[in-house]
Amino acid sequence: MNMKKRITAALTAMTLCVSLAACGGNGADPAANAGKEQTAGEKVAAAIQKFDSVKSCSFSMKQEMQMDMKNGGEAQTLSYTVGMDMDMFQEPVKAKGKLNIDMGELGKQEMDIYMQESAIYIGLNGQWMKQPADTEGMQMYDMQQEMDLYLDSASDFKEAGSEQVNGADAVKFTGVIKGENLDKVMQGSGMMDMTQQFGAAEVDEEQLKELLSGLGDLPMSVWVNADGYPVQYEMDMGPMMNSIMEKALKIAGEEMSGISLQVPKALMTMTVSNFDSVADFELPAETQNAVDMAG
Repeated sequence: MNMKKRITAALTAMTLCVSLAACGGNGADPAANAGKEQTAGEKVAAAIQKFDSVKSCSFSMKQEMQMDMKNGGEAQTLSYTVGMDMDMFQEPVKAKGKLNIDMGELGKQEMDIYMQESAIYIGLNGQWMKQPADTEGMQMYDMQQEMDLYLDSASDFKEAGSEQVNGADAVKFTGVIKGENLDKVMQGSGMMDMTQQFGAAEVDEEQLKELLSGLGDLPMSVWVNADGYPVQYEMDMGPMMNSIMEKALKIAGEEMSGISLQVPKALMTMTVSNFDSVADFELPAETQNAVDMAG
C-alpha cells in the first residue's frame, strides 16, 4: 500500500472508530430538579434518560472529511465520506446495517453488518465473514450506547433555536465535551481493537494512548424533538483530528519526514428515527456460509 493510501486508510479507520466508540458517561440527573424550570443541560439529560428506555430505533451516521497533505513541493487534498445506516434492537442486542466509505479517487467500499446471537457478520464483495463477540464486542457497534456516550459526556449546553430534523421541528442545543472527559472517552473506547480490525493502524498501546491524550475540547450540537427524544447530534472533529495527526507524524518519525497533514473538515452527524417501531429482521441465508474470522 503506498503512503497516500496508508495515510488515508488510517485516518478513515480512526474517525470511524471515534464514531463507534462505546463506554459509560457521566451526565446530570434530570430528576434532581423536578418541578423547577429545566436548564438547557437538564433538558438534554432528560432526553438522554428517555432515549435509554428505547428498545429499538434506526440510526443514520455520516462523516465528511477533508485532509490537506503536503510532501515537499507537492500538495494534495483528499476528501471522503463515511456513512452508516443501522436498525438496532436492545435486550438482547441485535442489529443490521450498511456501511459505505467513499474515498474519491481511491475508490468506494460498501459492507453489510449484522449482529445477532453473540456474533458479528460482515458482508463484503459477496463474501460473508463471522466474528464471535462477547457483550463488550457487540457494544462497539451499538449506536445507541455510542450516542449516549457523547451526549452524557458533554456539558455547558445552551438552547440555539429550532430546526427541522426528520421533517419535524426540534430544539437545537449546543455544548462541549471538555478535554478531560474526551481523553477518558477515547482511551476507554476500544479504539485499539477497532483500528486493528480495519487493518489501518500500526501503533502499540502506549503510542495509542499518546495519540488520544490532550485532544482539547470537542464542540457538539444535539436536537431534541417535541416528544423529548434526541433525534440528531453533530460534532466538529477537525481540531481533535489535527491533534491526532500531528502526534501520529511524530510517532512515525523518519518514515513521514517532510510530510505535513491538516484536517480542515471533519464533521460527524448522527440522526435517529423509528423509536420503538423498527421492523424485525432475520439473518440473511448467505451468513450460514460465513467464514470465521480470528477472534
